[in-house]
Amino acid sequence: MSSRKQTSLIILCWAVYTLAYLGRYSYTANIVPIQEYFSISDENLPLLSLPTTFFFFAYGAGQIINGLLCSRYNMKIMLPTVLFLSAAVNISVYFGLPFYLIKYFWLFNGVLQSVLWSSLLLILSKFLDENHMKKAVIFMSTTVSIGTFLAYGFSAGFALFNGFKFSFLVAAVAMSAVAVVWLAFYGKLTEKTASVSEEKAETEEQLLSKPIGNAAGEEKRNVAKGVFLIMLLFGVYAVMINFIKDGLHTWVPNILKSEYGLPDSLSIILTLVLPVFAVFGAASAVFLNKKIKDHSDMVGIFFLLSAACVGGITLFLKTEYWVPLLALFGVVTMFMHGANNVVTSMLPLSVGKKYNAGLIGGLLNGACYIGSTLSQYVIAAIAAASGWTTVFTVLFFACFAPILIAMIWTVIRLAAKKGKIGK
Repeated sequence: MSSRKQTSLIILCWAVYTLAYLGRYSYTANIVPIQEYFSISDENLPLLSLPTTFFFFAYGAGQIINGLLCSRYNMKIMLPTVLFLSAAVNISVYFGLPFYLIKYFWLFNGVLQSVLWSSLLLILSKFLDENHMKKAVIFMSTTVSIGTFLAYGFSAGFALFNGFKFSFLVAAVAMSAVAVVWLAFYGKLTEKTASVSEEKAETEEQLLSKPIGNAAGEEKRNVAKGVFLIMLLFGVYAVMINFIKDGLHTWVPNILKSEYGLPDSLSIILTLVLPVFAVFGAASAVFLNKKIKDHSDMVGIFFLLSAACVGGITLFLKTEYWVPLLALFGVVTMFMHGANNVVTSMLPLSVGKKYNAGLIGGLLNGACYIGSTLSQYVIAAIAAASGWTTVFTVLFFACFAPILIAMIWTVIRLAAKKGKIGK
């Protein structure tokens, strides 16, 4: 497969997942004007959080299922079908879907979009050589931050003239357009590697599911142990990362409005600070990986830095100074996006030749959305009952479980290298 085709495939996969974020965050990015449009009081924040809670629950469960099944999909047909249906869900809100139905449509949207990540990781690991895989790691690590920035950017612009519903229209158009491009070019970008792909697929099948003698059986058990260890360690990281990350993305506009009296459009515009910082989070993960090769150590460092910033947030919430508060929101977002890139992009793609990258990516992304689901309803419930200071006190202590796990893992790993354990 030529270098040009591999690069084009990376760009196409990047575009699919980035633009899918418009259809994923179209509700979340507009939660402030939606609250006002449907006259939902602050005491009913858990009600307002139900669509995103339903979405994240369905997405997380779907990630696990699709991680197991993605190797059997017809990627040329499956991915554009998902994008077209997600576009239809978004267009239904634009045309006036009643609020009580939105949560059910967003549940379906979560099921649909859960197909994408594991499928894209599997495609990239299947068709790219080692040099282009490194490019893919960098490209795919920016999808979340850039997609989030676009979603909030459109929402902020439309909020200036009370047109939040146009965010759903833009999402539908963007996803439909990239689905058409996928249908037109995916086959051309992968057709000449069919025989190589089939050979690799057979190798994976032998590795994961076909017992061929004792050696193959032993290798199969080692693969299973490897997957279990990855999920045990990085699954916990994934939950805590996204509990904090998506909690900020969803509720910062509400904090700026309710605590500081900022208007809807300004609170959403200011929230664009978060995805801007998130882009730097992707870059920071790539930079840190040059210095620190162990992925668990990288995640631990990101949580340690985040804990310090969340502690600062709890202090500034008691003052009238929202500018430094917003800056701290941005820095925490940067660190959490950096950690998220390590867990969902760098790790799966780095082990993609040894394990099934789609399976690892799907399982870890499923764990991510356990945290995302909890962030919606739990944070809303705590805020409604005890206020935002209590919320960030909880987030402060939530940073310490991953830090402790990372420290323990580092001790075990270093001891194993020195031969003190594992013999």
